[in-house]
Amino acid sequence: MKSFKVIDLKIIQEQNFIVPEVLDGVIINLEEGEEPWIIEIVTSSHLSSVLTKLKDQQLDMMVTITRPTNTPAKFSATLMDIHDKEDKTSVIFKGAIVTHGPNYAENLLAYLVEKGYEGESLINEFNVRMESKEDFEKEEE
Repeated sequence: MKSFKVIDLKIIQEQNFIVPEVLDGVIINLEEGEEPWIIEIVTSSHLSSVLTKLKDQQLDMMVTITRPTNTPAKFSATLMDIHDKEDKTSVIFKGAIVTHGPNYAENLLAYLVEKGYEGESLINEFNVRMESKEDFEKEEE
């Protein structure tokens, strides 16, 4: 079992991000099972009602661990539990890391060009999708 500090967490919701302020957080790799990662964050309670609505839902998230300069990892996780205490909220997720092949950037670029993006709109769309690590192959179905 390995644990790391959570620096930042973004929940991807309908092409937008829900970004709770991470006051404290830990991510634990249980190293077994189909959903081996447990993520717990403590955030301010102002997003509590929004997060409560997401309980038991499968969510895509971008999680930055250890250092702010690290590239965020994409996770598919379920919001398992949420607790309010005074002005803070504890949120627990369980899930799996989502991996893309080594040619993700090249494949995404080819996909966007095929869809007709060019110039500044190509650059903007590429940057947005690289940040969200969106699974663009699903769009083709």
